[in-house]
Amino acid sequence: MANARARTKEHLDVGIKPEREGIVHRTIELTLTIISLTFAAHSIVMAAIAAAQTSAPRVIEVSAKKYEFTPAEIHVKKGERVELKLHSADEAHGIKIDVYPEGPKDKTKPGLLFDHPETNGKVEKNVDQVLDFIAAESGSYDFKCAKLCGLGHLHMQGKLIVEP
Repeated sequence: MANARARTKEHLDVGIKPEREGIVHRTIELTLTIISLTFAAHSIVMAAIAAAQTSAPRVIEVSAKKYEFTPAEIHVKKGERVELKLHSADEAHGIKIDVYPEGPKDKTKPGLLFDHPETNGKVEKNVDQVLDFIAAESGSYDFKCAKLCGLGHLHMQGKLIVEP
């Protein structure tokens, strides 16, 4: 009985009634569990993002010669890191890829995120062009020759298709 009175007095001192003690402890345990799970989930997501950024890109080789690209249609997955290597077989050619997918009028957020945007469309004689990018948004992206190469120049084009 003295023990019960001491316990009751102790609870009254901190403002917790004995019958609510279990609820308070369960609430604290639940809160700590939620915080721990949130931290663990955040850590997993951050590790996945870091892995994607450091993972080796998918290398796609494209050949360019008078009035055609081979392949003329390229398929990649959304979120994939891509390294596109263009080799000119006959004379200097370059590749310029639209950074926005066909269709949407919203041009505020590009669908292709280039590591070095200045290389998109840059042509150097006797140097293969390399474009590194992340295919951030699904859609169809036109590409074309970046250097006037003759009468059929306007027909030298292709498509990059980013699949969901």
